[in-house]
Amino acid sequence: MKAADRLKAIVLLATLKHKRGGGEFSHTETLSELVIECLRQYEVRSEIVRLVDYDIKPGIKINMGKGDEWPQILKKVLAADIIVFATPIWWGNQSSLMQRVIERLDELHNELLDTGKSRLANKVGGIVITGEEDGEQHITGNISNFLLSIGVTLPPQCAISYQGDYERATKHSLAKRFREENADGAETMARNLAFFARLLRENNIPQE
Repeated sequence: MKAADRLKAIVLLATLKHKRGGGEFSHTETLSELVIECLRQYEVRSEIVRLVDYDIKPGIKINMGKGDEWPQILKKVLAADIIVFATPIWWGNQSSLMQRVIERLDELHNELLDTGKSRLANKVGGIVITGEEDGEQHITGNISNFLLSIGVTLPPQCAISYQGDYERATKHSLAKRFREENADGAETMARNLAFFARLLRENNIPQE
């Protein structure tokens, strides 16, 4: 398959953990990486954007001025066929960074209301959620409602979640067991995301 024909996926990772590589184990990041590995089997190129590493200003516009790094992230979102929202659970809700993304995408929602057209039409969405506490269904509902409202298509079984004890262990041993436990769910999610992304690329939903 030619590079130009391969699908593109972007994972907006909303972990609040700053250190990457050798730092504290991130369930959300590890589960996102597992989904990406499964997507690779379906000729999907993927990129994880660690939101915590960017200066994303508060606001509801596409560009909030000097120093705002959201516009460069949005370019990647608009260029992708698959958009995955990945967030840990904090006090029953998505992380503050995930909420910031929703707020910053609000202008695209306004465009859709004004014109009847979405710049995110014919893209598919996925959801990754991890946490030690309850709240997964509530967050899935929030994010699903938002993605649908801005024109993103949600395939069946396009979400994966993990709720469990955040036990202390070495990163290697914890990651290995964690990945094994979630392998089947990640494979199903990746298969459905890739299938529907290709389907929509070849059969655009009309916006006229």
